[in-house]
Amino acid sequence: MQIKNNRGDVIGKIQFYSHQNEDKVNQIISELRPGDGKAIYNAGAIDNKFSQQTNYAATNWDQDFGSLKEKLSPWQPLFPTLSKIQSMQVYYGFDNLLSHEIDEMIEESKRTGVNVVVRDLKPNRTIVGVNISYHSDQGTFTFRIFGTTKSRIQVSDSEDSKIDHFDVRGNEAFYILSDGHHQLIWLEEDLNGKVLQYELMGRDISKEVLLNIVASMM
Repeated sequence: MQIKNNRGDVIGKIQFYSHQNEDKVNQIISELRPGDGKAIYNAGAIDNKFSQQTNYAATNWDQDFGSLKEKLSPWQPLFPTLSKIQSMQVYYGFDNLLSHEIDEMIEESKRTGVNVVVRDLKPNRTIVGVNISYHSDQGTFTFRIFGTTKSRIQVSDSEDSKIDHFDVRGNEAFYILSDGHHQLIWLEEDLNGKVLQYELMGRDISKEVLLNIVASMM
């Protein structure tokens, strides 16, 4: 599903999936462990034959909050207020595959007749996201920011699962309830025009509380 800003420009993509629609590529992606990154060429795909899929590993941030904000520059993200930080972590990214490496995957697929060809991505030390645990009078929750704006979110096949689509701060947002886990996700441009993906989530916390947290962000 494409996500657009209030000008109608596409700024990201969110894909929801369950085990019911798991094919070969989805199986590879669902088996990614934290810290894994894979380049995938799928000759059988109608479009988007090549993709890079990652499962970022959280690394503890042992400096203070101010240092973390400085490290994120030139990003200018918003953060929850009226809540106490319990822990902070960062996610490091991966190097993109070079064009000749992609060509080699395509050639291997043609030579072997194998539709799906996979390569490991090389990790780097570029911060691509943060994960912060907060505690407030309304409960404990996790707050995430990513500079990448293409996400895959697994949703349980349970009848109790649901996805609501609405606006948050003038941006398209999704509220996901799956196996008792509440999640709010949306994309928003910062003051420099950088598109950031925001996520709020918790188990013992309601949709209304999550929206109250969003309203406190600055």
